Amino acid sequence: MFRVLGNTVVRFWQVILVCWVLAVAGISYVAPEWSSVVQNGEFAFLPADSPSLQGEKLFKRAFPDDLLASSIVIVVRREHGDQGLRPQDLKFIEDTLKPQLEHIVEEQGGYATESKGDGVESNKSNISRIRTYTDKSIGDLLQSEDNKASLVIVELSTEFLDQSNAKTVESIENLLGNDEFKKTIEPGLDITLSGIATVGRDMIRAANQSAEATELWTVLLVILLLIIIYRAPILALIPLFTVFVSVKIALSVLAILGDWGWVGLFSGIEIYVTVILYGAGVDYCLFLIARHREELDKECTFKEAISNSIATVGSALAASAGTTMCGIGMMYFAEFGKFQQAGIAMALSLFFVLIASLTLSPALLCLAGRFAYWPQSFNERVAISAGWLTPSSVMARLMQRNWAGSLWESVSLALLKKPGKIWLSTFLILFPFVLITLACYGNLSYGLLSELPSEDPSVVGTKAVQGHYPAGATGPLTLLFENPDVNFSDSQGREAIEKLTDDLLKNKEELGIADIRNMTKPFGIGAADEMEKARDLRGLAKLRAISRIKVIKNYYVSSEPKLENHVTRMDLILEKDPFSHDSMMQLERVKKAVSKSLPAHLQANTKLYYIGATASIADLKHVTDQDQARIDILVLGSVFIILVILLRRPAISAYLILSVFFSYLVTLGVTFTVFWALDPHNFTGLDWKVPMFLFTILIAVGEDYNIYLITRIDEEQKTKDPVDGVISALKSTGGIISSCGIIMAGTFSSLMAGTLVGMQQLGFALAFGVLLDTFIIRPIIVPAYLIMLYRGYFGSWGKYLGAAQFLDTKPQPELDSSHAK
Repeated sequence: MFRVLGNTVVRFWQVILVCWVLAVAGISYVAPEWSSVVQNGEFAFLPADSPSLQGEKLFKRAFPDDLLASSIVIVVRREHGDQGLRPQDLKFIEDTLKPQLEHIVEEQGGYATESKGDGVESNKSNISRIRTYTDKSIGDLLQSEDNKASLVIVELSTEFLDQSNAKTVESIENLLGNDEFKKTIEPGLDITLSGIATVGRDMIRAANQSAEATELWTVLLVILLLIIIYRAPILALIPLFTVFVSVKIALSVLAILGDWGWVGLFSGIEIYVTVILYGAGVDYCLFLIARHREELDKECTFKEAISNSIATVGSALAASAGTTMCGIGMMYFAEFGKFQQAGIAMALSLFFVLIASLTLSPALLCLAGRFAYWPQSFNERVAISAGWLTPSSVMARLMQRNWAGSLWESVSLALLKKPGKIWLSTFLILFPFVLITLACYGNLSYGLLSELPSEDPSVVGTKAVQGHYPAGATGPLTLLFENPDVNFSDSQGREAIEKLTDDLLKNKEELGIADIRNMTKPFGIGAADEMEKARDLRGLAKLRAISRIKVIKNYYVSSEPKLENHVTRMDLILEKDPFSHDSMMQLERVKKAVSKSLPAHLQANTKLYYIGATASIADLKHVTDQDQARIDILVLGSVFIILVILLRRPAISAYLILSVFFSYLVTLGVTFTVFWALDPHNFTGLDWKVPMFLFTILIAVGEDYNIYLITRIDEEQKTKDPVDGVISALKSTGGIISSCGIIMAGTFSSLMAGTLVGMQQLGFALAFGVLLDTFIIRPIIVPAYLIMLYRGYFGSWGKYLGAAQFLDTKPQPELDSSHAK
């Protein structure tokens, strides 16, 4: 098959080049704008049956006027002085700031309203309400206890990671930064922007900046590494152009499929596709070109060498790509939407780079001809002496020096002498990091602010809020009680909620609760009961108080048909940041306490839901933990099956899987150690996405190198002794696999160019893991084991471990010490 492909490419290379150029131009032309087909958000990718999403659906039905989505928070502070905010400061909020915000709403088409399809009308602003200290329902809650700060809440109808929020946040930022507006601000008054929507805007902006920086550094690093490795600029451009075309086509095809609704795409998925294609694609091209140079050394013509290269390495490249596609494709079975979409997109994209490596790269080699290896040679044979450098020059001698060959020659000799000692020493050095992984595996960060630079507006604003309000005030934990048999507006319903509140307050410190707000305590545990206050009033004041009570009641108890008086809410303000790992532990304690304290007549038929940032993150953790376990098994199982099919040796295939899994555990341990050491006080754990993407990519890519080595060992063992075959394969593949590993690691390290901490952690982990596979696992852990196996170190167990066909004819092994003599 690949012999036919090689001959076809060499014969019709001009046609192939034209086809690729037309393909990339045509597909790019018809593909829709990328931003129009990607989905934003984070919690929107949770399974539909997630408890927090079910709770949000009920909330929207019960309280349709309160669009539960996200908000922009404006913090108005007066830090200096004892009296705090002055009357003129409050007047500024109501008479100047709020009208300016309402003007922004008018410019954007008016307040957001929900359409019949539960979406927001496109011609409207995404601002649904503006609340200040004068708000009848929650106005009192917006004033800090120390009277030094007041919050202005701009409620939005969109999720916090929706891209449309950026326009609204920027409009408010422009207002606050406007010179004319600044003149209206009282001296000493500070205004800061915060809120979950501001966090989302900063996250999207950081992700876009990371994507641009990643793509730029990926290209620059690949160019630099290819020129260093090849020392031939034209030859270095061939893999780069091949992968560039592949990435362009892959992203365009994904955009088309996304527009048709055949695949889902999340914002930021292009970063993963680009990085994996550059890393894998350049590797494929490197192996093809390396074999081409070997064929030239056998006195083949330039085009004969191209055809032979495709014929000899084509199956290995296809097997390698198939293994990677299958391994990464197992993410399709994840429940979390982003993992599922990433698996589909990366696996599909790898198909394009494989085809390009086997057709476009050889066609470009045919186009370049003998000039491909310039300045090394202008002849059919690649020889330094025939080039423009004189053989006696220092540069020529450096270029002739086979540094990689010398390294692997030394490694091979060492392995021949003491395979057992080298294997054991390597294992013992790396094993402590495995223990670190096992100890810290659950220590993952689900925080958003911890991902962002400290100077970002949302980070600065959040610190301003937390200086005057409980940390959990930025995202209350809302409890929804639904019971068709209970009227929460009558005395019995109120007493049940009041009893639950009292029980929670008894364990306030243990549960980490800063405040509780519900229909009996609408303004918190320290405020007086509104109904009690109303009883003491007379005349117009009493009417106003009754009207205020009605507004408060509708805020905490549903007035919607079918749900009227049968759904109530309770807001808990936790002491911890709602996005912190500690807040999830608090949530579990609260759930147990509520379950224990819920009155008996409510327990019978009450559906209880927890919603808010903390509840959503808890669901995210639950789903992704399950996904991690499921995908780990599927990836290991699928790659093992592929290895068995390719190698027909289950025992050796199992060892190869274990070796790469060991590499993953070591890499994760090293990553934990490094990022903790960089910031011991603020390190909250690795980003939750790191273990999943690291595992799937590292296992799949790591087996690529094993496949290259083992297939070459099989080839060498046909004419050599089993051990000599291992050594010969190590020497012949060492240089090229090292080059591939360095380029792959360089590509992955480009993820560290962005500002998102999670991306930096993933980039470091992938780069380190690939280098570990390239320089430790593949050249030491695997060959040392095979040498011991083929020498019979494992005695009678050897025949069960994959060496049965060799042990019958081989003598018993000598000790390591004898080999050293």
